[in-house]
Amino acid sequence: MKCNNTVLLFAFLPMATLPVQALETDSKQPMYIEADTATYDEAKGQTVYLGNVHFTQGSIESFSDKMIVYQKEGKTERVETFGNPTRVKQTPNPGKADWHGLGQRGEHFPDTGILILYEKAMAWQGDKPETSDRVNSERIEYDSRKSVMKAGDFTKGGGRVHVTLQPEDNESPSKAK
Repeated sequence: MKCNNTVLLFAFLPMATLPVQALETDSKQPMYIEADTATYDEAKGQTVYLGNVHFTQGSIESFSDKMIVYQKEGKTERVETFGNPTRVKQTPNPGKADWHGLGQRGEHFPDTGILILYEKAMAWQGDKPETSDRVNSERIEYDSRKSVMKAGDFTKGGGRVHVTLQPEDNESPSKAK
């Protein structure tokens, strides 16, 4: 079973207001996947990982309940993760705050560089979402090749996007007196 090293790059959904980028070396690192079970179905071209799925590649780390890697002719075409929530973390640059994303489902399309989080999706950079700039939406999509992030559901015309921008000193309203 051959996996493309860019398999779970959905972890790179940068914030629209933050210049977050992946460590250049992440995609060149080996991928490590741990799960309670793994089933490879050659006829379907997919591997299903179930139970406490933990993925790492360089500074990328992902936790989910289920992960499906879709392959064709040994090349990864799409990766889906599912969880309550599925969580991702990535270090953009040494010394910078980690980038975090979560949603009920995540998708990555390696050929196009499109990364998507669905259902109760949130993305932020820093220790806690409560004290960080963040985006909440039912759908957050990032085109890693063009560095363009979109939030909201453009196909249904529904749902709202919620953005919180913290003051430059990152002091939360509860700390201000």
